[in-house]
Amino acid sequence: MALNVGPDFKQRWLNVPEAVRQTFIDDLGRICDVLQPETLLQDWLQHDQQQQKESELKAEAAYAQRKAELIEEARIRKQKALEKALADKRAEEQAYIEQMKLDEQQRYAEQTRTLQLLRDSLNAEVLNYAARYKASPAVNTAHIKIDDSELQSELESIRLRLELEAETAIEETLLQLRQRLRAAAREEIDYILQKR
Repeated sequence: MALNVGPDFKQRWLNVPEAVRQTFIDDLGRICDVLQPETLLQDWLQHDQQQQKESELKAEAAYAQRKAELIEEARIRKQKALEKALADKRAEEQAYIEQMKLDEQQRYAEQTRTLQLLRDSLNAEVLNYAARYKASPAVNTAHIKIDDSELQSELESIRLRLELEAETAIEETLLQLRQRLRAAAREEIDYILQKR
């Protein structure tokens, strides 16, 4: 006698929960018992009905548990995907912030170089004017008196003005960087809240 179990039996059998497989095996065992000559048919029928009810309950419980396991696995996969997406977004934002910091540092360095060149230029200009003043004997300087302390005071005033301009430029740059960082943090918080 041949038993036709249908196509893909092995795959279907392996996908069934262990408790359901055991109930099938128990059912087959009871069928084998009824074929024994010493088995009383009426007793077997009563026992089989009771065992079938128990088998159905076991199968339902096993399928419910398997469904719960599949739902939990799907939830974990989704959670991991969300965490990975969030980690990727954080990494992108961190890279963006690092790039912004580098850009700000480069701008600051360029502004510092520009201010240094401006200061050097002003110093050279002052020295040039001072050299002209000393080298020109034809000019009557009797009535013009420039004290070294006045010249020093003027140079100090120019230096202070340049430092203040540099500080103002640095403060503006830092303010812009803080605003960008706050905006990036707000975006990340909104993103996290949307995913929940």
